[in-house]
Amino acid sequence: MRRISIVVLIVILALTSQAFAMTGRDVMDKAKDIINDGDSMHALMGMDLIDDNGEVQARKIEVWGITYNQAKDLSKVVMEFRTPASIKGTRFLQVENDGRDDDKWIYLPSLGRVRRISSSEGSKSFVGSDFTYDDMSSREVDEDSHKILREEKLGDYDCYVVESIPKNSKDAQYAKRISWVTKEHFVPVRVEMYSKKTGDLQKLLTVKHNIKKIDGIWTVFDALMKDMESGHSTKLYIIRGKSGAPYIEYNKKISPARFTKRFLKTGR
Repeated sequence: MRRISIVVLIVILALTSQAFAMTGRDVMDKAKDIINDGDSMHALMGMDLIDDNGEVQARKIEVWGITYNQAKDLSKVVMEFRTPASIKGTRFLQVENDGRDDDKWIYLPSLGRVRRISSSEGSKSFVGSDFTYDDMSSREVDEDSHKILREEKLGDYDCYVVESIPKNSKDAQYAKRISWVTKEHFVPVRVEMYSKKTGDLQKLLTVKHNIKKIDGIWTVFDALMKDMESGHSTKLYIIRGKSGAPYIEYNKKISPARFTKRFLKTGR
């Protein structure tokens, strides 16, 4: 499954080093192409909303994903909030499309109906988090112009630092993005997002350097999105059991009925 939102924590397939000189486009192509969850993915995740004083509101989410079009590598993802009670039963469905925007729907128990998320709502917060609906979708590489600014070490990893500027600013949430992409895995472990209004750093996404294999697939276990203006941040992470093993599995059979608006409303 490819190009599933980073809000489900970026699952990576390792690649060998390249013998030729990389361009910014090459790096971002590989950062897109190596996202591979197998045919399906199921995980139990935490979402911590952290205010500027460090106080945490913890949430628990169950996530399922499938590849529904093998030829074009198109995927579907559904998320269901399990706790706390104030958000329990909220469900979100995203369907990746070929050549057009992703389809997104959300079910809020308080409203009792499924609502489609329009493209004009892309910059709105996803369920009160620091991720927007547009953050939940991947951008096609061709939508931006990419340039390698430099190569440098970030934590344990040697990285390409790539600047990505939208070709059409009207269709983009940010003025530009700067990504630190590992040379070893082509994982974006730091992404700076700059405001279209001020040009200043608006949000910062960071990934801890604990990339490990689960069922033979490289897996990133947590990511933090910080709003630089408010100081608020959102941490997404795979929950671990008492044994320390993460609650994530790949290539297990998942009913296609789960990825429907009916499931959003009924939970079955």
